[in-house]
Amino acid sequence: MPLQKLTRGQVECGMPLPWDIYDEAGKLLLPRGHVIRDPDQLQMIMRRGMYQDFPDPAKTGTAAVALDKNYDPFRLWNEIVEKLDQLLHHYEQSSAVSNQFADIAQQVQVLSEHSKDAALAAMILLTQQNRYSLEHCLHAALLADMVAQRLEWQEERRKSLVCAALSMNISTVDTQQQLTEQTGPLTPEQRDAIKNHPQSSVDILSRVGVNDSIWLQSVRDHHETPLGNGYPSGIKEVGEEATLLRTTDVFSAKISPRLNRKQMNGAQAARVLFTDPGMTTANPFIAVLIKEVGIYPPGSFVKLANGELAVVYKRSSSAHTPVVLSLTNSKGTPEMKPMRRDTAREEYNIKTVVPRDQINLRINPATLWGNA
Repeated sequence: MPLQKLTRGQVECGMPLPWDIYDEAGKLLLPRGHVIRDPDQLQMIMRRGMYQDFPDPAKTGTAAVALDKNYDPFRLWNEIVEKLDQLLHHYEQSSAVSNQFADIAQQVQVLSEHSKDAALAAMILLTQQNRYSLEHCLHAALLADMVAQRLEWQEERRKSLVCAALSMNISTVDTQQQLTEQTGPLTPEQRDAIKNHPQSSVDILSRVGVNDSIWLQSVRDHHETPLGNGYPSGIKEVGEEATLLRTTDVFSAKISPRLNRKQMNGAQAARVLFTDPGMTTANPFIAVLIKEVGIYPPGSFVKLANGELAVVYKRSSSAHTPVVLSLTNSKGTPEMKPMRRDTAREEYNIKTVVPRDQINLRINPATLWGNA
C-alpha cells in the first residue's frame, strides 16, 4: 500500500479527516471522518508520522471514492454537511481554505457523477430546518455540477463552480439560517447583509487565499441578472457560471421548506424559473436543469392513478414519467415491500404531488436507494 506523508496544514483540528490516517508502517491510526480536537494530540501524532493511503492512479478522482466498498451516498451527504459547517464557521482558524473547499467540492462531484438519483432524494428527504443554510449551498452545488456535466464543461471549470456554490454565502451563513426560522419581516440590518453578501463573501474568500477568478466572479455575480435588476451592483453582463449558480440557487431555495415560505414541488419550482423574465433572459440553463432533475425529482411523494402513494425512485428519459416505488396499496395500506412502478403506464400515471409534511410513513432512504 503506497503511502504519502502528510504535512502540517493538511490536517486541521476540529475538521473531519478526509482520509484514513496511517503510521509509517501502514498501521491505521485514525479513520476517515475522525475529528482531532486537541492541538497537543495533533502535534504528537504529527511527530510520530501521519500518512495517507496514496490512491491507485487507475482509480484517482471521484471514481476512487465511489468504488470504495463502504461507499454510502447518504452517509457521504451528511459528511459533506458536517465539513461545510466547520469550514463556513471556522475559516478564520483554518489554513489552506481553498484546498479544503476543493476537497469538499470533489465529494459533491462524487454524488453528482455516481449517485444522481440518491443525491436528489437526499435533497428532499434529508433536509433539516436547523441546517438549512448549509444544505442550501450543497443543493446549489450539486445541481450546478449536474448541469455542468451535462454540458460537458471541463473538470477545473466544474470544480470552480462547485466551490463557488459551497462558499457563496460564507459572509451570511448565520443570517441565512436565522431567516429560515423567522416569520417577521427582515430588519434593515438583515436587508443590508443580504444585499451586500455577494461582495462580502468575495472579500472573505480573497482574504483567506482564494484567487480563482471563476470562483470569485461566480460568487460576486450570482444574484445579478441581464436585466440589471439584480444585486449588489445591478450589472447586466453576467458570466455563464454566475448565471448557472443563480439558477440552481433559486431552484433549490424553492423546493426547500422554510417557516416563512411554503415548500414547492419540482413542477412548481420549474414554473417559477420559466415565467420569471429575470431568470429566463439570456439563460440557457433552466431547460437543462429541469431535464436533469425531472418534474418529479427522486424523493418526491406522489399519488398514482390507481390510488397508490409512491415515492419517486429514479429519473427516466422523460421528465414527466419517473420510476417510482409504491409505499401503499390503492386503499392506503402500507406495503411490506415497496412495489416498483413505471409511471409511463396509464394505470400508474402520476396524478398529484403529495407534500412531504402530509406523509406519515417512515422510510429509510439508504434502504430504498442503496448505491443508486
